[in-house]
Amino acid sequence: MADVVAEAGAVGDRYHFLIRRLHSLSGIVPVGVFLCIHLSVNASIVAGQDAFQYAVDQIHKLDNLGILKAVEVLFIFVPIAFHALLGVVIWLSGHQNMGTYRYCGNVRYTLQRWTGIVAIVFILVHLWQVHWIIPGGIDFDAHAAAASTVEALKAPWAAPVYVIGLLCAVYHLANGIWTFLITWGVTIGPRAQAKSACVCGIIGVVLALFGIGAVVKLKTMDVAAPDPAAHNQSHTAWIDVAEDVES
Repeated sequence: MADVVAEAGAVGDRYHFLIRRLHSLSGIVPVGVFLCIHLSVNASIVAGQDAFQYAVDQIHKLDNLGILKAVEVLFIFVPIAFHALLGVVIWLSGHQNMGTYRYCGNVRYTLQRWTGIVAIVFILVHLWQVHWIIPGGIDFDAHAAAASTVEALKAPWAAPVYVIGLLCAVYHLANGIWTFLITWGVTIGPRAQAKSACVCGIIGVVLALFGIGAVVKLKTMDVAAPDPAAHNQSHTAWIDVAEDVES
């Protein structure tokens, strides 16, 4: 009987190990990669409305192919839901770590979890505001991306919520990269971990500047009315290119 219990415990430990590794990996690929791309696209608004529209149009070429929603669900929403739900379960089933790490380690441990919770709430608010998957917000128009995004930020609460949410998401990713490198045995030893902490800190600062810069620009810019003729011309050109490739 003792052998059966021990074997069952070993199997449980293996599954626990695998689940923790999948949780760690999903936070980097694809969730972390998506966050970097999303913030980079949003940051293009700093270069002007046309640059932002161009960046959005590149993404929505997938819509012209009829696969955008499938890509969003399979490679963005499902991984985010997996990472978020499993993260909450791991946190709730874990033990307090007070005294396990030094002070800075405890601060990172606590911030990683609370920023994750805030990021989950922020993502839900963001999706409710501008995305089809949670109806009720504005009708985001990909053909007038700047105007739609400015409309989403008109509410007095929107800009502060977005800044807090994106800062939490960025910290969660930057610190998550640091712990990912330790968990997967890439950075071994205090010196390697200290160097990776600096690199991850720089990544976090850059992404934070991308996000805050986009919010500030969108809150202060005068949005020009979209030019339907210009968009139709661009859309027609894309269709022509697609037809040439198919032929």
